[in-house]
Order: sequence, then structure tokens, then C-alpha cells
Amino acid sequence: MTNLTDTQKEILEFIDQSIQDRGFPPTLREICEKFKFSSTNGARYHIYRLQKLGHLDVEPKTSRGVKRVAKGRKKTPSRFNYRLPILGRVPAGPLNLASPDVREDEIGVDPQFFGSQEAEPELFGLRVNGDSMINAGIFDGDVVVVRSQLTAGDGEIVVARVEEEATVKRFRRMRNAIVLEAANPAYEPIRISDLGGIENGQNVGIMGVVVGLIRAI
Repeated sequence: MTNLTDTQKEILEFIDQSIQDRGFPPTLREICEKFKFSSTNGARYHIYRLQKLGHLDVEPKTSRGVKRVAKGRKKTPSRFNYRLPILGRVPAGPLNLASPDVREDEIGVDPQFFGSQEAEPELFGLRVNGDSMINAGIFDGDVVVVRSQLTAGDGEIVVARVEEEATVKRFRRMRNAIVLEAANPAYEPIRISDLGGIENGQNVGIMGVVVGLIRAI
């Protein structure tokens, strides 16, 4: 499990212990409380990564739908019927817009439509809450399709993490700082000195780059 973070290893241990002690896995809320995530999106992201790395199966819209994957078991991916996981909501506005509890969902998509040639791409979806990116064509209620990665190029639209909250913004690399820029003049940019470091007590980083958009009609 060398490709897991310490938190992800601890979450797996917590799930195993719950199954051993109680006969069933913990809920997302119980994981959130155990690891002191400020919203369920923090727990959702780690569960999603564990699922992608082959340690968990997740049954959507089920409170105790987390299942351990048996060692040696291989999945049979479907290239043209990829189930894009919707991990919750992400603010496109002030960071004090805390993500509400949103039950996990899935949308069937073709990964090639979002530039991926892989049958099991590193893609996930987040439903947008707010209007700070309206001039980039991203509106409240849209689902942004995100490619999971830890870096971004100047000008790309990203999902960035500040503490346990996430926000959709345009990534700008300045001379002495990183700026998360809104696409709405009503919102001030978020200025941070270094992604992956600490600025004014905030732990910040990139969760992924927005590669597409899904809008209900």
C-alpha cells in the first residue's frame, strides 16, 4: 500500500476494524467524524482515491456502500460505459460556502469525450454551487468533470483544496504567489504563496483540472 497516503491507510484500517467489530462498514458521516473532516467532501475524495486504486468498491446512494476488494480480484472495465463518480458539491464562490451533504451519484460517460484514452481514467465529477465562474461558462448546478492531478498549468481551471474545503477557480502562477482567480468580477481572487505548503495557516493544494462540463437540460 505504498501508493496510499497516511490518511488513506488509516481510513482502510478504520473500515476493516468496523467490519470486524460490527459486521458492516462505517458510513461516510462516521468516517468524516473519525478523521475530523470539516465536510463530507474530504471523506468522499479519499474514498474515491481508494476505489480508483483498487482497495474499495463503492455502491452509489447507499449509506454503508463501501466494500473491501478481495486481494487478487481484477475489475473488467467498460471503455464506453464509464461510470463517472459524482463526489458531491464544490463551491464556485467564497470558501465559507461549506459543501452540504450530497449523496454520491454516477453518470455514464464516454471518457474519450473528455480527452482520455484510458478505460479507467482518473476522472471524477463535482456539482458546482455558486456563480463565481459564470464568465467561464460554468453555472450553478453544472457538473464539472475533473481529471485528478496535483499540478496545473497557468490559466487552467482547477479544483483546488484549501484546508478541507474545495473551490473551482482559474489557476494563475504569478512571480511570488499562486492566485486562484474567479471568472466573475464580484469575487476577489484567492492569493496563496505556495501550493502544497502553508500560507496564513492554510493547507492548500490542487485536486485536479477541469476537462469538461455536464449540464442538465
